[in-house]
Amino acid sequence: MIKYLVNQVPPLGANCYTVYDTQTKNCLIIDLGGDFYKILKQAGDLGLRVLGVVLTHGHFDHCAGAVSCKEKNIPVYVSQEDGKMLCSMTNMSEYFGFGRLSFTADCFLREGKNEIGGIMLEVIKTPGHTAGSVCILIEDKLFSGDTLFALSYGRCDLPTGDFTELKNSLLNKIFTLSGEIEVLPGHGGKTTINHERKYNPINEDNY
Repeated sequence: MIKYLVNQVPPLGANCYTVYDTQTKNCLIIDLGGDFYKILKQAGDLGLRVLGVVLTHGHFDHCAGAVSCKEKNIPVYVSQEDGKMLCSMTNMSEYFGFGRLSFTADCFLREGKNEIGGIMLEVIKTPGHTAGSVCILIEDKLFSGDTLFALSYGRCDLPTGDFTELKNSLLNKIFTLSGEIEVLPGHGGKTTINHERKYNPINEDNY
């Protein structure tokens, strides 16, 4: 069975998820935006083995903690489209006044079925917030990054963002998933596909 823990991490309070298999104790960390050592200690205290860090996109508030992964030989996964963002100004760390962030991922996520540390995940490419944004489906849980929030959606005015692509990603990919799927966004509280399909303003908004 897959379970998860959620922590709001600095510098902007993004949701960082520790996702683990209750039988094997293998775990992945999704969007390690900060508090690297705190998150690792929490996992260790629960007897979990961290086998990878998965990033939904390349903005600094979702990946800054992953800079330290090489110290512990923990591989970092990101989409190929957002790979360069990790080591360029487009990760927005300097823009928001947090200094320069620059590092590289170890592996690129491929769309579709992936297995990391024995945990099966489906990568869904959802460009719009960034060109390489992805949502991660693990069993009945969708880790949506900054693509989809409860009754909201990600901004599109930062580098590589595109509203038309975001709306297409939501209406034609994410909202076609089972309505019972739990949505765990990059900021704020959880929701469901069914609720967002009915009430999310992306249905009516146009730029």
